[in-house]
Amino acid sequence: MSATDQSTAGAHYFKINLGGAEAAGFFKEIDGIGSEHEVVVHTTGDASGKSFVQKYPGQLKWNNITLKRGVDSNNALWTWRKQVIDGQITEARKECTIEVLDWTGSTVVTYSFVNAWPCRYSAPGLSAGGNEVMVEEIEIAHEGMTRA
Repeated sequence: MSATDQSTAGAHYFKINLGGAEAAGFFKEIDGIGSEHEVVVHTTGDASGKSFVQKYPGQLKWNNITLKRGVDSNNALWTWRKQVIDGQITEARKECTIEVLDWTGSTVVTYSFVNAWPCRYSAPGLSAGGNEVMVEEIEIAHEGMTRA
């Protein structure tokens, strides 16, 4: 797809497979998909004493993914997080995918994550007088991703 293609994806819909916790319901927001390298700076000099700065890729870092959804009676995300809390990290590691769909429901892009596990869970703040939708968050660590 070219940069001028008129069919570029808006954030219409997305579908999530959390490797066993797919019954977690609908998510309203996903953030943090990406990676980065630390930048290592190396300074050298030539025979005349002139300095040169070179930059190299250092340690690769995969960003954690944050998912937000409205609270309901489904506790699949908490159950998944509890596996890690209880020390069952091997069992908690899952292969996960996020598919971005266009307005017709066709997949535009798929992000796949290796050995994903929930490293943080946040319940919503509670207010007896509030009328806002309660939103829970789960943060997922992983060991690599692909984009297809």
